[in-house]
Amino acid sequence: MTTHATRETSLYDYEAAGFNERLYEIYRELRDAHPVYRDPERGTYVLSRYADVRTAVNDPATFSSEDTEISQGLLPMIQQLDSPRHDQLRALVSAAFTPRRIAAIEPLARKVAIELIEALRERGEGDLLHDFAKHLPSRVIGEMIGVPAERREAFLEWTERMVTAPVNSKDGKPSRVPAYKIYEEFALLLEERRRERRGDLMSALLGAELEGKRLTQEELLGFCFVLIVAGNDTTTNLIANGSVLLAEHPEQRALLAREPGRIPTAVEEMLRYESPAQALPRRLTRDVELHGVRLPAGSAAKLVWGAANHDDREFEDPERFDVLRDAKRHLALGQGVHYCLGANLARLEGRVAFEELLTRLPDYELAGPAGWLTSSWARAHDRVPIRCA
Repeated sequence: MTTHATRETSLYDYEAAGFNERLYEIYRELRDAHPVYRDPERGTYVLSRYADVRTAVNDPATFSSEDTEISQGLLPMIQQLDSPRHDQLRALVSAAFTPRRIAAIEPLARKVAIELIEALRERGEGDLLHDFAKHLPSRVIGEMIGVPAERREAFLEWTERMVTAPVNSKDGKPSRVPAYKIYEEFALLLEERRRERRGDLMSALLGAELEGKRLTQEELLGFCFVLIVAGNDTTTNLIANGSVLLAEHPEQRALLAREPGRIPTAVEEMLRYESPAQALPRRLTRDVELHGVRLPAGSAAKLVWGAANHDDREFEDPERFDVLRDAKRHLALGQGVHYCLGANLARLEGRVAFEELLTRLPDYELAGPAGWLTSSWARAHDRVPIRCA
């Protein structure tokens, strides 16, 4: 008689049925029983406790961002680089991505938010994700980068495909077809800017110099890629996730509608509670022992921001959504040298989105379940059907 070995089931399997619905139960088991968990399917070490994740992300010499699964097949991007190149490139793009430029975008963000919400209100129903949350950041970041209005929908579609990119069964790596489409389109746009500069980020990057040298074409495409993908995805999910949370907690929604000055604090709690980016990979440059587990040099580690942000060792009663909570120490936007470059823009768009939503549709209701997308790193709804009460 032939016997077959039983395949070990992974506790951390984002493709498993019901994973998103049981997410915080799974995270709690990881933190309490397996603070350093080795995924038997992928061989990755999963860190889930707040202190461990925060320590790791602030030790880039040990937990490297280079040569990880997320960077395979992509052009160089600052979040996949270590010092000193990371620091040099970040300083350069920060000079173009200025607080003044971000603050100047608020009137446009508010105009777009009002237009989209009024269209929803006129219809009396709709999908808050597809009719509002995804278009506000897309139009804002498109304007900042310099993407023409008629080409933004294509970028939005490619960004959405990046979130749920299927795994190639031959090598276990995500498909990069959407990324290649983004590179191709930005190559055309950059060529247009070389012929005629404008007051946008693409033009600023073309004119920027680092140690007397201009950015290479690959570096320019890498910057444009990360700005459009992160600028679309992170804020879209912040707005959609936060809208569902407020619908599920109507008393807290009513408080914010009465006292809109509390919305910035509420946005931080939304980021903590339903972090748009749940996890990102790192590669060990040396052997590390943590909680009695040896993580060998060269191995892959996953820092799970979403689990860390629900750690009761750091946050009191973390499973409770509370718009009055002081959640400033959350890790939803990263930490250390790789802290989100667009954090201030995401916060501005989130604040404006909820100020206008709660002014114009303070009593919207969910008209059905807000389903979850399957993603290796994002916490993202696939729809948010609403009725405009």
